[in-house]
Amino acid sequence: MSEPADAAQPPPSTAAEPVIIRSNRLRLSLVWIVPLVALLVGVILVVRTVLQTGPTIILTFRSADGLESGRTEVRYKEVTIGRVANVSVSPDRLLAVVRVRLNKSAADLAVADTKFWIVRPRVGSAGISGLGTLLSGAYIGVDAGESSDPATAFTGLEAPPLVLRGERGRIFALNATDLGSLDVGSPLYYRRTRVGRVVGYTLNAQTDRLEVQVFIEAPNENLVTRDTRFWNASGVDVAINGSGVQLNTESLLSLISGGIAFGTPPGAPRAAPAADNQRFELYRDRRTALAPPDGPAQRVRLLFSPGLRGLAAGAPVELMGQEIGSVLSVAMRYDPTGGRFPLEVQAELYLARLGDARTAFLRTSGAAGAGAGAGAGAGAGPGAAPDDDLRFLQQLVARGLRGQLRSGNLITGQPYVALDLVKGAPLAALDTRGPIPGIPTQAGTDSDLQAQAAQVLERLGRVRFEEIGAALEKTLKNASDAGATLQDTLRAVASTTLTLQKTLEGADGAIRQLSPSAQLTLLEVQTSLKALQGTLGELDRNVMHSDAP
Repeated sequence: MSEPADAAQPPPSTAAEPVIIRSNRLRLSLVWIVPLVALLVGVILVVRTVLQTGPTIILTFRSADGLESGRTEVRYKEVTIGRVANVSVSPDRLLAVVRVRLNKSAADLAVADTKFWIVRPRVGSAGISGLGTLLSGAYIGVDAGESSDPATAFTGLEAPPLVLRGERGRIFALNATDLGSLDVGSPLYYRRTRVGRVVGYTLNAQTDRLEVQVFIEAPNENLVTRDTRFWNASGVDVAINGSGVQLNTESLLSLISGGIAFGTPPGAPRAAPAADNQRFELYRDRRTALAPPDGPAQRVRLLFSPGLRGLAAGAPVELMGQEIGSVLSVAMRYDPTGGRFPLEVQAELYLARLGDARTAFLRTSGAAGAGAGAGAGAGAGPGAAPDDDLRFLQQLVARGLRGQLRSGNLITGQPYVALDLVKGAPLAALDTRGPIPGIPTQAGTDSDLQAQAAQVLERLGRVRFEEIGAALEKTLKNASDAGATLQDTLRAVASTTLTLQKTLEGADGAIRQLSPSAQLTLLEVQTSLKALQGTLGELDRNVMHSDAP
């Protein structure tokens, strides 16, 4: 028997058909997000660095003290414009080589005349600078140049420049014979107020003179005019001359680091401001700088016999009380005719200091322009010709002008040369036989005083002071004995007077019986006795005081 067809087939399955899912190979895991972000940031930083990095320059210094690779900054007006990339030593091992990367914004600073220096704490005549580096460390300072030529190698400065580009003010040049205690950074004063500084100095080997550059800060640069005088105000100006001792100083800073002062001569009209880089003369002191115009110098010589101790170069020369020059040299000479050793003094006279007095003398004496053509006498002022100076001296010598050595004052005893008109002086003339005219001389009053003082001392030495003292002591002893005798006598007289006065007072009844005229007489006698008693008492006291040792 056969089975049904339905029973032979298995029942249908109820399980779901599997679904095949294919994976996306482009999908990233979350683990890779962090590295990708870091890579992206790095790329951005690199691109930014490349875009902001400017040129690389090379700086050379004597020492790289305080500089660190990757940390030391380069600043311009306190704004960071770069950083030190590397510090090394030059092949010859003499210099420090600093490699600097500038920012792209500061690329135009890499030109030929840009200046670089290391900013460190410094203490100098210009003051204290760089104190901020004590905490932040040293950095490289920059002063922008004005050149259009690009450059990549620079020689660094050992000290910051004292005048930065763009700093308002003016630079002037001073011709000097001696630098004194001046240095770069020494202050400049006007009426004891600091208005500038010394920025440099150079020695000209051809002219053997110094040139000092000074900077006057704005707005004080207009104080310097064409008539301005500069003088060295370093330290204490001590002058010991015929006028005595003079002390002058500008400030405490000038005592330490020196300084320069300037001003205008008194009474000078206001002149136009001086031009930039104009040259001036640097005088040795204030008195010389502000003196009236000297005009041409006339050299003269004088022979003194005997000389005066202490006379030296620089001593003043006075003409009738007016200082007109100074002594240049003092030397001893030998006179074979008299067998003497006179003192030869050479001096410079500035006769133009006499002003109108000299001009009037030349005109009235007829000496001006003699043999010099028309109009020569009119030039007898500050710009007069040397011939006028000679004629002026010739006329004065003919009228008794003589040179004398004198002491200025009792305190210093500083000698000086005096030119005065001596009344009754023997006839003499200006000696023009040599290249330097000679003025006749005669012994001064100081020499006479010295001779008189010597005579007085000699006479005092002959006085027998011991015998005089013994005689005086004997006389005083005799006077003391006489005083004692006189005192005893006065006391006896006083006692007698007192007795007589008491007697008269006791006879008062008898006196009343006398006539009025007799009473009046006795009353006057009594009054006289009282006055005499007082006088004797005073004499007694005086004698006692005179006897006291």
